[in-house]
Amino acid sequence: MARLNKSWKAETEGRALAAELHEVLEVSHRQAKGIIDAGMAKVNGEALRTAGHRLKAGDELVVAFDPDTAYKALPKPRRTGPGSEVEILWEDKHLIFVNKPAGLLTVPTERTHEACLADSITDLYRRRGFKRFHLFIAHRLDRFTSGVLVFAKTPEALNGLKNLFEEHRLNRVYKAILVGELPENAGTLTGKLVEHSKSLKMSVVQPKKGEPKGAKHAITHYRVLERLPGYTVVEVRLETGRRNQIRVQFADRGFPILGDQVYGETSPLIDRQALHAELLGIRHPVTDESITVSAPLPKDMEAALKTLRNRQRVERAEAGVKGEEGIYKPKITKERKLSRVYRAKRFAEGEAETPQEPRRHGEEGRPPRRPSSRPGSGGRRPEGDAPRPRAARPGEGRPGRPAGRKPSDGTKPRTPARPKRRTE
Repeated sequence: MARLNKSWKAETEGRALAAELHEVLEVSHRQAKGIIDAGMAKVNGEALRTAGHRLKAGDELVVAFDPDTAYKALPKPRRTGPGSEVEILWEDKHLIFVNKPAGLLTVPTERTHEACLADSITDLYRRRGFKRFHLFIAHRLDRFTSGVLVFAKTPEALNGLKNLFEEHRLNRVYKAILVGELPENAGTLTGKLVEHSKSLKMSVVQPKKGEPKGAKHAITHYRVLERLPGYTVVEVRLETGRRNQIRVQFADRGFPILGDQVYGETSPLIDRQALHAELLGIRHPVTDESITVSAPLPKDMEAALKTLRNRQRVERAEAGVKGEEGIYKPKITKERKLSRVYRAKRFAEGEAETPQEPRRHGEEGRPPRRPSSRPGSGGRRPEGDAPRPRAARPGEGRPGRPAGRKPSDGTKPRTPARPKRRTE
């Protein structure tokens, strides 16, 4: 190993240390950064590890390095972000559910060295003593969307999660604040989404135009939770999970999510899109256990809702409206209540799935059948029910009373009048 020691004085004012080594030592920029990261470059007797350090004219440089060695620059440390402290909601040896904060990437990117949730979880387990910990990505949330995320810790769990997401056999509930007032209280958004190659933005395929390549079907169910002046709070359930699905479909409908800078407009109420993954329910891919995990609404969305509710109170006070007049409250119909009672009873008894739920509540959750009294039907007439009177036949008295018998009140029985013969 031939180690070279070279020393000189800098002549150019303000030149970066890596650029100086590149020119004087005739090495590549990557090799120059590797030499600096290895601590082999000294400036005025001090070893520097900053490739962008600006030199002054007359600075003394000393470099000791091996020209036959390929020096590699160290990877840049990832910046600490809002996910440095991981909030674990539920975990076992196969899965881990966490509460993702807004502004944090789910997985690392190749271009940037920003903090991400996957790295934070990995660092957490390494601090716990897991030397060979592996985390598997099953799904993602947008960078500025908060809420429940699930990761797999074993390959077996990863395969099971992929099947659940591909077959849409899971329950995903979001809460969002929309700009504008939805005219209906519930509905479903359907259509096909396509990603643009240049902008990477998603858009809804227009039905009149030809379907572009790569368009995927998207289904979103929603219901209104609260109506505020100029805004609507909705609960969203995903049937499919396309990228930016909720944001794109509501924006295409004309009701973008509050604070969405890509598909809507910025807002002083919140500095990101007001979208939160509130609940995630799945069947455990290994143990087949039913798991439902929820995350509370974050503080920034709570603050935005508080501001909007205060505006509503001010407007109502100025208009002289008192009490709860005009305040929207989601109604639960009688059929929905009975359906909940029926499901609770069925799950309590541990019965298998039934094809249909009853509309009326009777014995054993089924509507009571009315027995038939028709001849040949096999049914009996309920006790206490009087028979229906039949029409009187010619030659008989009143319906239901035999002709020729005296009534109990002593009056003479009436005989039907005979029709008179007509003579021509």
